[in-house]
Amino acid sequence: MLHKLNKRAVVIIVAIVALIAVVGSSLAWFVTRRSLFQNFSLSSFEYGAEVYFLDDDKEVNADEYKDEKGLYILSTDKNDVNYIGNLRAKINHSGAKACVRVTMNHQWTLADGTVAQNTVALPYKFAKGWYDNRDVDYSVYYASEDMSGEASFNSADFITGFDEKAFDTSAIVDGVTLKVLVQVDAVQVNRYPQMWDIEKFPWE
Repeated sequence: MLHKLNKRAVVIIVAIVALIAVVGSSLAWFVTRRSLFQNFSLSSFEYGAEVYFLDDDKEVNADEYKDEKGLYILSTDKNDVNYIGNLRAKINHSGAKACVRVTMNHQWTLADGTVAQNTVALPYKFAKGWYDNRDVDYSVYYASEDMSGEASFNSADFITGFDEKAFDTSAIVDGVTLKVLVQVDAVQVNRYPQMWDIEKFPWE
C-alpha cells in the first residue's frame, strides 16, 4: 500500500512539475514577446544627425569640435575649420516612416563668461524638402515634396550651405564664442500633435 501511495505521489509531483514548466515557459514566452513588441512599437525607426564641416571640399567630422554637453563649437573666423559657414549636416534614418524635425539652439558666450541664447536664426541653407520654422520654435521640419511631413529616406541632406551676405558680424566682439545644438526629433506619423504639442504642421 505504501508503495502504491509513493507511486501515486510521484505521478502527482511529476504532473505538478510539468504544469509549472508549461506555465513558466508560456509566461516567459509571453513576457519576451510583449517586451519585443513594446520595443518595436517604441523603436520602429531611428534617426540621427551626421554633422560635419566642409573645409576646402574636405569633410571634417564635427565631433572633433564637440563639447561635453554635446554642443558643436563654431568659429566666426573664416580661416578655421569649424567656421560657422562650413557647418553641414545630413539626417540618417532606418525603419518605419516618421515625422521628423531638427531643433537648432545657439549659445553665445561673451568674453566675461556670460551665456546668452541667440533668438535670431542664422542664415543656413537647407536642402529641398525642409521647412524652416526656427523663428517660432528653433526647429526645421521635414515637409517632403507632398508636404505630408512623412519621412522615409535613408539619408537626406539637411544643412547644405550658409548665406554669407545675410550674416552680420558687426556685433561680434573679440572673445565671443558660439555653440550650436543639432538635435533630431522623430515621432510616429499619427502622434506628432501630442508629442510636439502642435495641432498641425507649421506650413499648413
